[in-house]
Amino acid sequence: MRVRFRIAVYSGDGKRLSRQDLIGYKDSLRIGIRYVIEFKYLEATKWLLLAEDAQEKYLLLALLNYALGQDQQAKEFFEEAKRFERATDYRFLIEKPEEGKRVLIEKPEASLLDFL
Repeated sequence: MRVRFRIAVYSGDGKRLSRQDLIGYKDSLRIGIRYVIEFKYLEATKWLLLAEDAQEKYLLLALLNYALGQDQQAKEFFEEAKRFERATDYRFLIEKPEEGKRVLIEKPEASLLDFL
């Protein structure tokens, strides 16, 4: 599947998370994040939709939709993310390795137009 960019997940202390860091968690949010890390974006979307409402859930759903070319749905998820508090200290970074670009997404108000 062709995507516009990749999504990386970092812990609050700046460590890039790997699949092994999230094995053992049974909540839908962390299972969805694990699939994001594995670049299984459609599977990640399914798990995130099942997760409890949190800013991370909607930020990731927005980023996944942008990555898959679903811009209108992505905008709606970004708007929804503004309504919720964060549930984790995870940070999300989008990257285009072939172009050497990386952008940290810290707030739901972020604009990806320049990056894309």
